[in-house]
Amino acid sequence: MVIHSYLTNGFYEWAKVFIQSFRLHNGSDMRIVLSTRDLKERQIKELYSLVDNIEIRNESLDLEKMSRSSGFTIERLVVLKKQIEEIHVTPESVIWKQFISVEDRYRNSIIDVMCDYKNEDFLIHFDIDTYIIAPLDKLFNLVRSNDISIRFRPNSYISRKVLGNLIGFRLGGKCDEFMDRWVHHIDAKPIKAKPAGYGQTSFYYAYLDTKDTYSWGDIPLELFNGVVWTREPSARGKSQNLKSCRKDFRSVCEKLQRKK
Repeated sequence: MVIHSYLTNGFYEWAKVFIQSFRLHNGSDMRIVLSTRDLKERQIKELYSLVDNIEIRNESLDLEKMSRSSGFTIERLVVLKKQIEEIHVTPESVIWKQFISVEDRYRNSIIDVMCDYKNEDFLIHFDIDTYIIAPLDKLFNLVRSNDISIRFRPNSYISRKVLGNLIGFRLGGKCDEFMDRWVHHIDAKPIKAKPAGYGQTSFYYAYLDTKDTYSWGDIPLELFNGVVWTREPSARGKSQNLKSCRKDFRSVCEKLQRKK
């Protein structure tokens, strides 16, 4: 099984929390692959030094291309990037999220890792701002019992019928048709026409196209409660959440050290 996540350089500190908390509770047998954007060489070296069995795939963002496609200046895009990385998404910053989360993360990075790890059995994709608080055996068992696993919320509105922060896939070419349909729906709208939550909306459209082709795992809420932990209300922003998670991680490590 491969564990995958994606981050721009502003989420670097989150990457440290994610990989260290994952390793603490789940060991080092599973390969962690991080698709990173604009990390410095020293940051890449530090991530390699923190845990074993990890691969960093670092690339540079093309801000000029993003500016041409969006109509925003590079300077404005940088402001929106910082806003998303440190606080939360606003109506104006949705376009940055579409570039990063939908077109680069979902459309490109996940497929790239799938193609290179076809000999593995499964891949689980996590949002990088995820803090692991317990062993994930129940999640692993659910993913291994299905072709594609995600949190379904059928009674919600279209952009929330599935939640894209945690997705499991069977590898070895099994899910190629689904990924083709997902890319088709991602590409159906130009970047400026993509509404908020379009990554999840496009996933749901692809699900409707292929729902009879695959076995589907519905990740229950109680599993999410055992994966993502934060004390701070979202209004206080990602930076505050990061501080809380980092503080808790240090406390957990200190308790484990005292028991030795």
